[in-house]
Amino acid sequence: MGINIILFMVGAVLLYYGADFLILGSKSIAAKFKIPPIVVGITFVAFGTSLPEMIVSIIAILNGESGLVIGNVVGSNIANIGLVLGVTAILTPIIFSFKKISIDLYFLIFITFLPLLFIYSGDLVLWQGICFLLLLGSYCWHLFNKDHENEDDHSDEILSEGLTISLKIILGIVGLGLGAHVFVLGAKGIAIALGVSSLVIGMSMVALGTSLPELAASIAAAKHGETDFVIGNIIGSNIMNIVAVLGFTLLISPISVEFSHVATHGIFMLILTLGLFFLLKFKGGVTKFSAGFLILIYVTFLYFNFQQGVGIKI
Repeated sequence: MGINIILFMVGAVLLYYGADFLILGSKSIAAKFKIPPIVVGITFVAFGTSLPEMIVSIIAILNGESGLVIGNVVGSNIANIGLVLGVTAILTPIIFSFKKISIDLYFLIFITFLPLLFIYSGDLVLWQGICFLLLLGSYCWHLFNKDHENEDDHSDEILSEGLTISLKIILGIVGLGLGAHVFVLGAKGIAIALGVSSLVIGMSMVALGTSLPELAASIAAAKHGETDFVIGNIIGSNIMNIVAVLGFTLLISPISVEFSHVATHGIFMLILTLGLFFLLKFKGGVTKFSAGFLILIYVTFLYFNFQQGVGIKI
């Protein structure tokens, strides 16, 4: 048990710093082209902070741990809103215009329902993975045409800083790859020792670990008053977790999971997603008071996760 906890912690640290380096490199590239903060948050940063979920899920599916994949995706999306956004808004209340992000929020709600509908109808299979990837392509096209600013020629500056930026990205990828492998080994060991399913571990410990990059990035952005960055990171990461992580994972292998095993977790994911929509559309942001509710929902989710999950073998 002790060695598994050490592996889990070492993996989490590598995931955190790996994603951090990757985000810094991506932000540097985006800054050269003067891409709006909200677009940077949804694209570069969201993709960077979602890479841990991607790598962990691919390794898990290759090892036959399909429960970790579903648990990681659902649990990470719950953690991103309930924990990451909740803690960030407790520290710095977030004021944000709904109009800037309305299409992205509607898309997030749609794709949050979609995997639950697929699971309800049966196993997750190849054609559904292709469907997710087609949705990813359509969404990326939307982002490509969104909020362009005039671009200046910074080619000389880009070349001069290219080595530093490339080094950050390479270190990020290496850290994510190694960290994900160690992380999954530790998580599986802990699951066996505790006598609970990989689905439960995926939705709690693994999901929390792979959400650490989102938490660190959001707190840092909030301290600098970059609310566009925070909201973009949360929404973009949750979108990427579903359409990209599930999409690419299903290209490798189908996932068999009973709807009854994920129904409660799916409800929590939907509640938090709709809650985020409500706060941004009708309240104009997330106050400390509403952030407290988000955290309370996340803590309640963890309680139900372990209460219902012990004994489920996936």
